[in-house]
This record gives sequence, structure tokens and C-alpha cells, in this order.
Amino acid sequence: MLYQIHPHSLILSISASLTLIVFLLIRRRSAPGSGALRGMLLGMFIWATAYALTWAMVSMEHKVFWLKTMYLGVLMVPSFFLIFTLRITHRDRWLTFRNLVLLSLEPLLMLILVWGADRFVFAEINLLTQNGYVIMQIRRGTWFWINVLYSYVLILLAFYVLGSSALRANRFFKRQYLLVLGGSVVPFAFSVITQTRYDSLNNLDLAPVSFGIAGAVYAYAIFRHRFMDLIPVARSTLIENMSDGVLVLDERGRIIDINPAMKAFLGEEPSTLIGKDASSVLSIWQENSEQLLSPTETRTEIQLPDHSRYLDLRVTPLYDDDKRLTGRLIVFRDITDRKQVEKDLRYAMDRLQTQLIEIGILQSQLREQAIRDALTNLFNRRYLEETLDRELARAARELYPLCIIMMDLDHFKDVNDTYGHEAGDVVLRTLADLVTRQSRHGDFACRYGGEEFVLVMPNIGIEVAKERALQLQRSINSLVIPFGPFNLSTTVSMGVASYPAHGDTKEKLLRAADRALYAAKNAGRNRVFVYRDLEMKEE
Repeated sequence: MLYQIHPHSLILSISASLTLIVFLLIRRRSAPGSGALRGMLLGMFIWATAYALTWAMVSMEHKVFWLKTMYLGVLMVPSFFLIFTLRITHRDRWLTFRNLVLLSLEPLLMLILVWGADRFVFAEINLLTQNGYVIMQIRRGTWFWINVLYSYVLILLAFYVLGSSALRANRFFKRQYLLVLGGSVVPFAFSVITQTRYDSLNNLDLAPVSFGIAGAVYAYAIFRHRFMDLIPVARSTLIENMSDGVLVLDERGRIIDINPAMKAFLGEEPSTLIGKDASSVLSIWQENSEQLLSPTETRTEIQLPDHSRYLDLRVTPLYDDDKRLTGRLIVFRDITDRKQVEKDLRYAMDRLQTQLIEIGILQSQLREQAIRDALTNLFNRRYLEETLDRELARAARELYPLCIIMMDLDHFKDVNDTYGHEAGDVVLRTLADLVTRQSRHGDFACRYGGEEFVLVMPNIGIEVAKERALQLQRSINSLVIPFGPFNLSTTVSMGVASYPAHGDTKEKLLRAADRALYAAKNAGRNRVFVYRDLEMKEE
């Protein structure tokens, strides 16, 4: 008989099957640590299956073969378990090539001894019959205990990594880490019981018996709590490596997770802040601490007290499936560079606006200079010719008359010859000021030539225009113009013409006023003539 159906082999087969099922379920997972978890589950499966066959075999040869085969799994489990915990807790920096080589030295040596010099591992192996079953009785050698010690050190180190990570992790990761820790403690505890009570257990190793329990816990963590899902990957690649500072608070405002970038904002090691109240940690922003506990999403900008940096602060409440507040996510982004760019841009815009105003003023000044006479500040002949056409067109549209007065200073050459050109300039400026003061709103006066002026008066009849010309003549006749020790006086001859009666174009109207002015000067000067009166005399 080669086989026997021992109860221990049945229990071990069930445990191996459960482990294999979990292995198959996660075979396509690619999250950090998934490869190490598959290696550990495969080792557990080999361990439990080979150990089941040692109880099912009858001959010494077959029992010893499967006992040695079992050590493939025995040596795989602790090493892969440590690698697995380092990967899921994001301590990949420990997994250097040198460390992995050192980690594999003892398992390789143990494997060589098991298959080449087993007396160092198994000091004595005997067969005996117990309750009708053929079983092995093994006296364990020195290297067996060395391997047990080495394996326990690796497992305890992995427990420490899981436990310390669970203390610092947020609620989501804490639950995952504790599930993994709980599922892994069971086989370890059973192993310790086996080593301390080996004889009373009739040479039964309880550790592989419990692998099915560990596999069930892992499956629960994977499918109920999204263990090995995308969230751990996102957390590792985004939060750990992002330049923005990230804080995760619980519902009471305590820090339960923090990324390394927060050191640049707070000047402290992030790991030392776990469990502290966020308001006290962020005391440099105490006036904004109420925003940290806001039940709605909040976004604001903060300037640090030393005015060295600006931060963009965003607070996002976190809710569970029952819409209960479970915590808050706070993201700090350094926007100092952006603020500086905005400041520079505002400064540039202000300068540009100032320059545009200055350009506008200069343009106005240039336009004024282009249409104004520099001496009298009246409009010049160019402006008259451009504007009179528009005024005549408007008068034609709105059907009202337009009158002009053309005036010329009498004997102005005598003033220049007697008192000098400076005196002539004073007389011209004084006359221009008088004409401007006695003009209506809407009228405009121009310097037409050397001592000639034109006053344009829209929407006024010829009789009113003549009366205004006479009034202007009287004002000019009464002028006393101081010039040094002298009091100067002058008279003006004027010609008045009206649109459309005396001309329906600019040229005709100016020619009519000029003819009336010429007539006034020929009649003895200091007179006002209307072009209409000339026409009547000619008739």
C-alpha cells in the first residue's frame, strides 16, 4: 500500500486548496506587492500540499521526498512575506539588489542542506504506527532551529513594518494593514505553538493547517476592502511623490496621513505629525483654522506671516457610503511664483495704462497743435476749412442758417512798425481773447491770416449776426491795450455773410464775407458790412 487517508492530510489538503484559490484570484493583479503576495501564497500552497502528502504516503522514501519538497514552500513564505509588506507599505527603498541577495542566502543554504546533507536539518527520521496510520517521527537538527530563528526574525520584522504603517495610515489603509496583519498572525501563532509543543502534537505542524484561514482573510481584504486595488497605487505614485502638500484629517481634525512634501511647508518631519490636531500644527495659519473643519469644499489663498510665500489651500470633506463625515483632505499648493507673475503683470499693466494715458494726452496735444494757432490759441485756417464743410452739411440737414464774420485789423502794419512785432502780437492775442469771450457755445473763431479772423456762428440769422458784429466792433473800439509805457488801441473792419443766402458752399460763403470785408475797408475802415447790402447797392 502506497497511500493512506490520514485525517491530517485531508485538513492540509483543504488548507492548500483555499490558498490556491486566493492565488488564482489575484494572479492578474498589478498593484505594488501583488507579485510578492503571489510568491508567498505559492509557497504556502507548496508547503501545505507537500506536508499533506507526507501524511498520506506510507513508505519512508516517499515521506522523506515530500518532506524535502515541503521546504521549498517553507523557505519561500517568510522572505516573500517580508517583501510583500515592504511593497504595500511603500518602503521599496529597502528592496535593493544587495538586500535581496542577503535575504536569499540563508534559504539557498538551507535548501542545499535539505537535499544534500539532510542530517544537519533532520537529526533522525523514524517510521512508527499510530492508530493504524504510518507516521514519521523526526528529531530536528541544528540547522532546523537556525532556519526557524531566521524565519521568525523576518516575520517579526514584517509585523513591525505593518504595525507601524497602520499607526500612521489613514482609516482606509489602516483597515487594510490590520487585516493583513491579522491574517498573517494566525499561521505564525500556530507555528510558535508547534515549536513549543511539538511532541504533544504528535509531530504535527499546525502552521500549514492555518494557511486556509490566512488565505480567507486575504480574500476578504481584497474583495471587501479593495486591498491590492488601484487606490494604493494612486496613493503611492501621486500623493507620495507630488510636490503639493497633502494632509488627511479624521472627523475630529486630527492628522492621520501626510505626504513628504508637507515638510517644505511646515519645516518638520511629516511622520512626527501623525495624530496631532491640525489646528495646532498649522498655527501659522491660525486665523484660517475654521476653514479646516468646514463641512463643505473650501478653497482660499493664504499668505504666510513672513510674506515669503503664498499658498493655495483646498479643503475637501470626505464622506462614507452613509453620507457621514469621516474626515477631510487638505491640499496645499505653493503659488508664490504665480503670485509674483501676477504682481509683475499688474505692474506692467499699470505702466502700460499710464503710458496709454500719456500717449492719449500727447495725441490730444498734437491734435490741438495741429488745429490751433500758436500765438492766439484760436483755431487755424486748416481747422476752419475742415470744419466749415461739416457745419454747412449739418445746417443743410437741419434746415437752419449759418453766418460768418470775417474781420481784419485796421492799420495793423502801423502798430508793428511803430511799436514792434511784440506789440502786434499783444494786440492779436487781446483781440482773440475778446472774440472768444463774446462767442456762443457752438461758435468757433479762427485766425484766417496774419491779422484776419473768422467767426463761424451756426443757427443764427443775418440780422442777429450783424448785431453781434456791431457789438463786437464796439467792444474792440473801447479796448485799451497796455504795452509797456503805452496804451494801444485798434479798430476792425468786418464783413458778414450768411448761408444759404449768400453762398451754399464753403468757398462761396468765404468769398462773400471777404467781399463784404473789402467793401468795409474801402469805405473808410472800422465798419461792418453785410454782403446782402453790397448786392442791393449793385442793383
